[in-house]
Amino acid sequence: MYVFFVLSIYNQLPNFYVLNGVRCALLRTIGVRIGARSHISSPLVFEQSLGEETVRGLTIGYQTFVNSEVRFACRNSRIAIGNRCMIGPRVSFETSTHNLVIEDFHDRVDETRLTFHRDIVVRDGVWIGVGAIILCGVTIGEQSIVAAGSVVTRDVEAGILVGGVPARMIRRIVA
Repeated sequence: MYVFFVLSIYNQLPNFYVLNGVRCALLRTIGVRIGARSHISSPLVFEQSLGEETVRGLTIGYQTFVNSEVRFACRNSRIAIGNRCMIGPRVSFETSTHNLVIEDFHDRVDETRLTFHRDIVVRDGVWIGVGAIILCGVTIGEQSIVAAGSVVTRDVEAGILVGGVPARMIRRIVA
């Protein structure tokens, strides 16, 4: 209940730069780890079950920018975002999925369809464009770029531009 209350207050704060410290302090009180000089916009969306395990799995590095309406689903797993990253609006980090085995559409959900969870790691210097979806078990390498609207289903090497559904390498980024 406390987590829900704090996030309700957080999501009502306007995105004025002067209130960024207040927003980060509120998130820290519920267990989110945030590095210095990071900017976290509101509102944020967390997975439906707002227990402590949902927010304590989130780590955001220093000098990282997280835009508004970013969704974090990190129950029973972790989302680690590195330093100096830029996360566009409406990006979704989904750490859980389920098996795709369906024996009979009329059967109820059984053990073969249970959800499982895997961590998401975003290394330093990554840019993620608006509306991208990062799925469970993915690691995005340093200095990579994820194009807007992409669905990242596999690991991304360092220094790569990926895009599409599912995301594929578009080109290497020249440093």
